Amino acid sequence: MTMAAPTTDDGEDLSAELAAALRAGPFDRALDLAIRRRGLSLEAVQRRVALRGATVSQATLSYWRRGGRRPDGDRSLRAVRALEDSLGLPRTALERLISPTRHRVAEDTAAGLASALDLTTAAIESCDGIDLAGNTRLALMSLHQHVHIGADRTEQRVRTEVVATARVNGVDRWVCFFHPQDGDGHHPTLRTTECCSPARVRTDPESELLAVELRFDYPLRAGDTYVYAYEIGYDGPPPPTDYAQYGLRTPARQLLIQVSFDREQPPVRCYRYYKSPSGLSSNDTELPLGPSMTTHIAVPDAPPGVHGIRWEWD
Repeated sequence: MTMAAPTTDDGEDLSAELAAALRAGPFDRALDLAIRRRGLSLEAVQRRVALRGATVSQATLSYWRRGGRRPDGDRSLRAVRALEDSLGLPRTALERLISPTRHRVAEDTAAGLASALDLTTAAIESCDGIDLAGNTRLALMSLHQHVHIGADRTEQRVRTEVVATARVNGVDRWVCFFHPQDGDGHHPTLRTTECCSPARVRTDPESELLAVELRFDYPLRAGDTYVYAYEIGYDGPPPPTDYAQYGLRTPARQLLIQVSFDREQPPVRCYRYYKSPSGLSSNDTELPLGPSMTTHIAVPDAPPGVHGIRWEWD
């Protein structure tokens, strides 16, 4: 289900920009946009807060608004709650952005890496030195995986494009995990990148898992968005395959998996599937395959787990 945009007490929809800030933060940006939307001076905001039984100085409001300081303590929390009411925001809209537990939510709700990626614990342990929790510091706005299947029914290349928002300050990397279906001597390799560059690279010879730490062009602040892409190919012959999937550790606002087949060797049928972190699988649903020989699944508010497309050759 798609979440509706927050509304003011007057029933008016908040601007898309403010709605996004209230969902992903940071606190200072959400507060600044809320004040600007009301067209209020800091003096007027201070008066409104005082009318609701809380106190906050204009200097403190300015610090909060510019990110120079964050609300801390019971007195500040009362002021934040009064701000929400004063600015016509939903209850806890600002408070949840400063809660000490907020940044633990991604860790607490993230599916375990092994179940999310359909891997063994041994394969994950081969990623020594790579920050396995790093990806949970980003909120996925959009992830598009495009898999190209050749006339010989092999996985030629996989391109992934991502739009993400930093949950905390200082985020500067993303770890790409890639695991081929056929573990018979097929070695995946990073071919190209956009707006990121490879740092640490780890491989597991037994499972042929590839893990690449992709470094962004610059560190992000909480609430910043970043767009990047990478493509995986193979050293040597690519493996035959009859599925394409992506494992999510945390939810994604929009997940798109697209598979393109060679016109001379199309599959007979294509199906979508989903496996939850607990191991429960959804029933297969048949997908259309048109003259372009491309099929896809688009999943809004995609939950953690393995989302994929499988097909039958004959």
